[in-house]
Amino acid sequence: MRKILSILFVLLAVSIQAQELDTQVASKTDDDVKKIKENPEGWKVGGTGSLTFNQVGLKNWAAGGDPSISLLGLVNGYADLKSGKHLWQNRLGLEYGIQKIKGEPVRKNSDRLELFSKYGYEIANKWYASAYAGLRTVLTPTYEYDENAVKTRMISKFASPMIIDAALGFDFVPNESFSLFLSPLASKMIVVANDSIAGLNIHGNYYKNFRWELGAAVILAYKQDIVKNVNLQTVLKLYKDYRKGPAQNIDVDWQTTIGLKVNDFLSAQVFTHLIWDYDVLIPTYNKEGLQTGMDRKLQFRDVIGVGLAYSLDKTFAKKSTQPVEK
Repeated sequence: MRKILSILFVLLAVSIQAQELDTQVASKTDDDVKKIKENPEGWKVGGTGSLTFNQVGLKNWAAGGDPSISLLGLVNGYADLKSGKHLWQNRLGLEYGIQKIKGEPVRKNSDRLELFSKYGYEIANKWYASAYAGLRTVLTPTYEYDENAVKTRMISKFASPMIIDAALGFDFVPNESFSLFLSPLASKMIVVANDSIAGLNIHGNYYKNFRWELGAAVILAYKQDIVKNVNLQTVLKLYKDYRKGPAQNIDVDWQTTIGLKVNDFLSAQVFTHLIWDYDVLIPTYNKEGLQTGMDRKLQFRDVIGVGLAYSLDKTFAKKSTQPVEK
């Protein structure tokens, strides 16, 4: 784990050099220059929504397997306001998926609600004094199942857990593609409203309904069109609780989305999510499938889908108040 964190910090240090992008504008196309240099005041709203359907049908299939049907919906939206020295950025992430395998009940296989808001006031060229708040939870109950596909216990539901982040710091925004937020004063709150789920102690809550931490945070965000119709968006969050000891106790949350636009209503998307949270314990099992205990583990998931999609990018430019020269 130390090697992973070392690599992440090296990447972070290299990324700070993003301010050199301004000196590279001359080598870019006219469209690239327009994207980087033009930043009209007013609202910019947009996002993407997709619906992916997968179906597997089998009949007399020698290799075996089970017929299945799955459905996944994804929504990623943003609303940004730039007005003078003020910059307000808002993000919404919504994800929900269900799956039906022959002989088993319908289960959800994906569930995420994430909100993020950041306000900044420009204090120097491309530097903002900023504050942010974020929230992450699930929408519907999640259950564990036994070998007979029977529900055994509920392990999460709306607001159980709910992770709330907040911080004060400084934001470096050299262009519309990159931002680096540094905070020496950040907090992390873990809410597990349901008593039975809190008693499982699997969400870093230490058997409590509410737990609060104070520490430091770094947030690196980058978005760019890699090539035509292929977009990359990545957000890396690092958080360190002041009350904990060595560097391996740094929490990592890294989300990356790569989108491929085929046409106005058809797209493909790859989403990855990596989490290392020192306080979250993951069940461990033996070869017979019996739980043997709990341990800290690297969490990772990916979602790959092709389906119907729609994207929106709209700018509501603020009208100039400067007098028009005659």
